[in-house]
Amino acid sequence: MPLIPPALLKKLSKLKLGSSRRGVGMSGGERRSLRRGQSLEFADHRPYVPGDDLRHLDWHLYGRLDQLWLKLFEENDDRVVQAMIDVSASMQGEKLDYARRLSAALAWVALGHGDRVAIAALSDRLAHYSPPRRGRSAATGIFRALEEVHPAGHTDLARAVTGTPRQRGTGIVLLFTDMLYADGPDVALKQLRARGNEVHAFHVISPTDLRPDLSGDVVLVDAETGDELAITVDDEVLDTYEATVWAWAEEMRQTCARLGVGYTRLLTSAPVEKVLLEDLRRQGLLS
Repeated sequence: MPLIPPALLKKLSKLKLGSSRRGVGMSGGERRSLRRGQSLEFADHRPYVPGDDLRHLDWHLYGRLDQLWLKLFEENDDRVVQAMIDVSASMQGEKLDYARRLSAALAWVALGHGDRVAIAALSDRLAHYSPPRRGRSAATGIFRALEEVHPAGHTDLARAVTGTPRQRGTGIVLLFTDMLYADGPDVALKQLRARGNEVHAFHVISPTDLRPDLSGDVVLVDAETGDELAITVDDEVLDTYEATVWAWAEEMRQTCARLGVGYTRLLTSAPVEKVLLEDLRRQGLLS
């Protein structure tokens, strides 16, 4: 079964991946850059200095001011869109499948507009890496790289980010994670921001994360550490647990806001098409 049905890919082909700020990329693309270049869209003037290209002198302005001014134009750059997926053991199953599908969809959108797309799988290390590729023709290879991503190990996102290759210029990081970090996400998110990236975190939550199907005397085993906890589960315990999870999820949202990181909460019970075509468009991440 393909990650994204062809009918949905067709709908996504009409969309663009939004960006909240300009940046400097590597080569010609469709995103506005901080640099001034030689496109057809005028941006500004600056005084002429010896060595400037005389073809860009504004002779009309010279006729009015008797001074030499150079015309500056917007330069469009591509950027590297890095889909970083938490593949620690707690993500196994439907959460990782959901992250793969959303990553594939957003990669398809980015590839259609001049961006290069890289895939990184993170646990307590860089578990898998697919270097940046450009163009819709690269989609097959990127989808294959996503299918090769498997859960393994415990979570040390900060260490894994350290091992991820840096990209020249600015870029966009799309981080898919369940946010289950013993010490919180702050360090890793700061690292990604410090690299000059625009960062958007997708907080992946499954229905069993919110309200596990448990009752009576059970022994809970941590998927990453193997630690065990004996507990008696009833409706009151489940109600308290669910309220705690929602409060913690809100804390993660506030943490991302404080660090200048975008945040989207993804419930794996929500249809992927609805998330892409309605929710992410409403947020402005897709347009």
